[in-house]
Amino acid sequence: MSKASRDDARGQYRTTVTRWAFVPLYIRYRYERARERLPARGVVYELGCGVGVGLSYLARSRPDLTFVGIDMSEGAVEYGREHFGWIENLTLKALPDLAAMEKEMPQGCFLVALEVIEHLTDAQLIEFKTNLMSKVDAAVFSFPYDQQNIEGTDHLQSIDIYDIFEIFPGFETVFMRRHSIKFIGYWERRRRLYLREHLKIGGEDKTIPAIANVVGPAERFVKRRVDARSERVPEPSVIRTGLRRFLW
Repeated sequence: MSKASRDDARGQYRTTVTRWAFVPLYIRYRYERARERLPARGVVYELGCGVGVGLSYLARSRPDLTFVGIDMSEGAVEYGREHFGWIENLTLKALPDLAAMEKEMPQGCFLVALEVIEHLTDAQLIEFKTNLMSKVDAAVFSFPYDQQNIEGTDHLQSIDIYDIFEIFPGFETVFMRRHSIKFIGYWERRRRLYLREHLKIGGEDKTIPAIANVVGPAERFVKRRVDARSERVPEPSVIRTGLRRFLW
């Protein structure tokens, strides 16, 4: 492949590395955490797979599952096919936008979205939350927490704790290093028990604690991690406001 074609292949992570041993450790760590939470059966989709080196690791780890990598870069997908085409349970596809990706994904699939959300425009983020996520039953995701203007990146979003709640309500924290911006989470679709009428509770003061008990991990995350760098616990009014944003 020519240098120009190789440069075109630099999708996610800006890399054309195809040997897992040469992948940077912090990237390998994300996929190792994703591997631990893969479903027992079904189809696994990766959004923003780049050349597919991470997804190839997952596919080789779980030959009983079907893996589909999606990326907007035709160069990255072509490069990945040349190197990983021999993996029978792995398919790489180049699709132009999120709408095409949503049509491609079946209902009830598993999604891997590592370091993707922060690269979406405002319109794409809305489409991701409202349309694409409607097809997903479980997901592993990661992003740089509350960081947008990082030199050398093309981040378009600064994701904070309340944004996570809106996209992945009731998520589980897999990893968040103290005093670090790195965040990995796991989410699965659950029956929503958040309505006051369903809980048979009246009044906001009683509703919020009860809902927080139902949410469980989300409520604890708000208290402990909303400002991880200073470790401040937010005021109850802040917790109420945050919970209200994704519960109603």
